[in-house]
Amino acid sequence: MNNLKRLLTVVLSVVLILVFAVSCVGPGEPDSTEEPAATNAPVVEDGPESTTVVAMAGDQPIYSSEFYYFLYQAIREIYYKADGVYDPDADDSTNLAKLKEYFYSRDEEGVTYLKRAADRTLEISQGFKIAYKEGKALATQEGAKYTVDEEELASVISYIDSEADYGASMYGCSRDEYFFYAYGMNVNDAKRYTRQQVYAELHETYWADENGYVVGMDEPQIPVEPAKPQEPAEDASEADKTKYEEDLQTYNTAKAKYDEEIETYKTDYAKYEELLKAYYDKFREEYNENEDLYAYRTVRTLYLSKLDDSGSPLSEEAVEAKKKDVDTYISYVEGGQSFEKVVKGFSEDPTASSTMGLTDINVYTGATGDLPKEVIDRAFEINEISAKPELIETDTGLYLIMVEGIVTFDESFGLVADGSTANPGKVKNNVEYSKLAALYNEYVEELMKKDEYALKDINEEEALKLAKDYIEYTTEDVGIG
Repeated sequence: MNNLKRLLTVVLSVVLILVFAVSCVGPGEPDSTEEPAATNAPVVEDGPESTTVVAMAGDQPIYSSEFYYFLYQAIREIYYKADGVYDPDADDSTNLAKLKEYFYSRDEEGVTYLKRAADRTLEISQGFKIAYKEGKALATQEGAKYTVDEEELASVISYIDSEADYGASMYGCSRDEYFFYAYGMNVNDAKRYTRQQVYAELHETYWADENGYVVGMDEPQIPVEPAKPQEPAEDASEADKTKYEEDLQTYNTAKAKYDEEIETYKTDYAKYEELLKAYYDKFREEYNENEDLYAYRTVRTLYLSKLDDSGSPLSEEAVEAKKKDVDTYISYVEGGQSFEKVVKGFSEDPTASSTMGLTDINVYTGATGDLPKEVIDRAFEINEISAKPELIETDTGLYLIMVEGIVTFDESFGLVADGSTANPGKVKNNVEYSKLAALYNEYVEELMKKDEYALKDINEEEALKLAKDYIEYTTEDVGIG
C-alpha cells in the first residue's frame, strides 16, 4: 500500500528542505544515528478534515488538502520540462530563489508557470478522484474479485497515529503541525486521503487484471522440510526411546507428505516461470525502444578536479599536468595493473577508497551518483565491458572511466556495485511499472473526458493561493520554528 510517500528528487529538494530538515523547535536536524528523546508530550487533539473545496470532479469534491498534496507532482513535472535543476554547489536560498523566479515568470501566452502548476494539479486531483470512485464501486459490488482488507486499512490508519505521536514527541509540536510539514496535510486529512488511496489502487488492480497484465498465478512457495528427530543415546530411558519412536513415525509421515509437496512445487514453479516469462515479454518492446533509460551501466571512475580548494579554476599548466598523470594511469592499466588499484591510489574522489570508484548508473531511477552528464552519456554508448580506461573531460574535472558491468532486461555481466538494486529483475520491474503507469493514465484520461467526471465549480483563486503557499511555505506558517 503506497500512501503518504513523497518521492523526493534533487530538483525539488530545495523547496522541501524545510519539510524534512527543520525541527519544530528551531533550525537544524536531529541526529539520525540516535533515537531522539521526547521533548514534549504530543498534542493529541487533531483538527478536523479540511472542508474547503477547490473544485468538483463530477460529484467528487477535491479538498484543499488533497490539492495541496498533489501540487508537488505538478511542480516537479513542470520544472523538469523546463530543465529546472538543483545546483548542489549553491546555497538553499539561491536555489529556492531560482525556482520561485521560474514559477512567477510567464510563458509565451502570458500565463505564469504557477498558474500552469495549479491547473495541472487540478488534473492530477481529478484523476485521483475518478480512480477512487471507480475503485470503490468495483470493490463494494456483490461478488467483487478484489476488496479492501479492512484489517490492513486499520493498521495503516493506526500507523498514521503512531507516526503523528512520534513526530510530535520528537519535535515538541502538535500532531497536526508535524504532519503538515511532513505531508502537507493534517492527521485527519491524511487518514481520509489514505482511505481513498486504497480504493484508487484497487481500481488500477482491476484495470490491470481486465487488460491481461497479470502473471496468472502467484509464485509457488517452497514447502518446509520437516526436521528428523535426533536418535536417543543407548542409555536413554525407555520413555525417551518410546517418545523417539513416536516422533520418528510422525516425521516419516510428514516427510512423505513433504516429498509429494516438493514435486508439486517443482511442477508449479516451472509453470510459474513460463507464465512469468510470457508476462514480461509484453514489456520487451518498451525496453527495446528505451534501453538507455532502463538498462544499468556500472562505471569505475578515477576523478581529478580542474578546480582548486577554493573552487576556482586551475591554471592551464596545472590541468595539462593532470592530463599527463592520466596518461600515466592508463599506461599502468595497459601494463597489467588493475584499474581498481589505480583508482584507489590516485583518484581525488574522497569516496574512492570505500567504493573503489564503482557507480551503478540507471537513468530511470536517477541513480547516477555525482557523475556528470558527459560521463553518463558516454557510458551508455559503450555496449561491452571496457578493455582499458578512457578520458572524459568536463569544465570542472577529468574523468577516467571504464564500464565494468552491464545489466539488461535479460542478463547481467561484469561487476555491479550493488546487485540488490542493479539486476535484470529490477530492470523488468521498472519497465513494467513505467509502461503500466502510462497505459493506466491514458485510460483514466479517457474517463476524465466523460461529463460525469468533468471538472466544475473551480475556485481558481483558492487554487492559485494554495500553489503560491506551497512554494512560499516555511515552518513559521504553522507556528513552527
